[in-house]
Amino acid sequence: MRRGSWAVPLTVGLSLLPLSAALAHADYLRSRPGAGANVAEAPERVDIWFTQELFRRAGENWIEVVGPDGVPVQEGEAEIDDDDRAHMWVDLQAPFSPGDYRVTWRTLSAADGDTEEGEFTFRFDPQVAVTSTPMGEEFASSPPSSAPPTASQATLPPPPPPEAPPLVPPEGPLPTPTVIPPEGGGCALGLMPLIGLMGLRCLPRKARR
Repeated sequence: MRRGSWAVPLTVGLSLLPLSAALAHADYLRSRPGAGANVAEAPERVDIWFTQELFRRAGENWIEVVGPDGVPVQEGEAEIDDDDRAHMWVDLQAPFSPGDYRVTWRTLSAADGDTEEGEFTFRFDPQVAVTSTPMGEEFASSPPSSAPPTASQATLPPPPPPEAPPLVPPEGPLPTPTVIPPEGGGCALGLMPLIGLMGLRCLPRKARR
């Protein structure tokens, strides 16, 4: 190995240390209700997914939800999912008043022990037509449209086949079918009497007696 060839990977590794440390924070990934969402039904709890697993320590991981009147509406302490330690939720009290709700959270990363804080809001409006719940860029999806399809968009069934007209028997007696004798048959029938007479004329006289 040439002298100084190890300097390049060492320099690159040192330059990535601040980036890896920043990514180690348990930051907001997505939530339900989502940040900036409009919901028509009052949620029973707030769920938040983070970019890192959380370290269990009393008082370090929490979620607070404040209603339109400035009064907290969360019930009990926030819980960390045993099957997914990057998921935390808190139950909410009822009844819910329409308006904007502010969600504030704090996390303790299990990767490096650093803390992170943040907040977002959502609106509860029972009169909203379509529930909009943004879930973050990687979970974004456009809400379904409630407008009825236009005539060009709707698929029309094929028209039924035309019905055949009913068979109506003709009025009056049925015509008698015309029998056409085979070609030359009429002449043959007309010659039969003449041939018979000629035969009798040719018989011997004893036979005619």
